[in-house]
This record gives sequence, C-alpha cells and structure tokens, in this order.
Amino acid sequence: MVPRETPVYRLTYHTVRLLLRLFFGFRIEGAAHIPPGPALIVSNHPSAFDPVVLGAALPRRALFVGAAEFLTMPLVGWAMRAYGTIPVRRGQVDLSVVKEAVRALEAGALVAIFPEGRVSPEGGALKPGAGVIAARAGVPTVPAAILGTARALPLGHYIPRPARVRVIFGPPLPPPPPGDRAAADQMVEEALSWVRGVLQRA
Repeated sequence: MVPRETPVYRLTYHTVRLLLRLFFGFRIEGAAHIPPGPALIVSNHPSAFDPVVLGAALPRRALFVGAAEFLTMPLVGWAMRAYGTIPVRRGQVDLSVVKEAVRALEAGALVAIFPEGRVSPEGGALKPGAGVIAARAGVPTVPAAILGTARALPLGHYIPRPARVRVIFGPPLPPPPPGDRAAADQMVEEALSWVRGVLQRA
C-alpha cells in the first residue's frame, strides 16, 4: 500500500528538512525527475545518515528498504520509523521484503533502496535486492546521488558534524521487460553508474 502522510510523518519531514538546511546547507537538485506515480529510488550509501537525508529530499513519503539495525540508532532510527521502513536483516535474502516492496510499488508508492546493501563510503558491489524488486515491479528507476554525508556522519560515528550535504536526482530509467532479471540488474547498474559520474564531477 502507499504510505500515508500522517501528522507524525509531516512533522518529522519538515523538522528534518529545516535542521538539514540550518546545519548542513542542505540542497536538492533534480527533484522534477521523480515521477508522480511509483518509482524505485536507488542511491549510493556513503553514510548511516543517508536515509535521513534522502527521505527529506523526496517530494513525498517513500518506503525505505533498509538495514534493521539502523532503526536502533539515535536520530537515524527515529527518522526511518517516521518515514516508513521495510527492515532487512543483514546477510539474509528475505523474499517477504521483496514482496512488500513490490506491493507498495504496485500501489503507486515510492520505494527507496541502497543497492550496495551496506554503508560504503568508497562504493561497493551491488547486492541482488534492487534488481529483483525492479524485475518484479516493472516501474521506472530514479538514480539519486547523495553527497557530503560521509563527512557529516563518518562510518563508525553516531553524532553528525557540520558538512555540506546535497541530493541530486537523475532522469528516470524506463522499466525493464517484465520478469527480466538480467535487464533489471543492468538498469540498477546504469543508475549507479550515473550516480558515480555525479560523485566524480562533484
């Protein structure tokens, strides 16, 4: 189902955006690329701060496919619970997570996922989850480049520090052929390739 924009969500969303602008010079570029209907948002993952920042950059509420342990972190866990999260146990392939994400997309929602599967400041190998979801859901994929969060909340730290933070959205990639896993994996790779290009030029 499409996550509702509850009063708790709206309060969290606007509070987080305000704090990010005050302390991190938060900027959003390319938000017009996000379609009004369902889409899979795929992003790099340089910091545990990323779900907070990406959720604040999106124009409407999204469900996050994210590591369950993030829900226990101060600030990050609070924001992820308010945004809406499909928790993933690290190291496990959980088909129920894929099914829940696909149901949300079929209902018209945005679903955000970090295909690298873990915090990877220098980038990392892609895990299969995003491709599986893309192949089953048949929706556009929107790349999102997150910049500055690795400085704002480095790996192993729990208290953010001042740093400039940006999110840049790229043009959506069309849905892969229904059920074509290879094409879906390639589409996710293309989205992350676009993100890497943005990071190299930044």
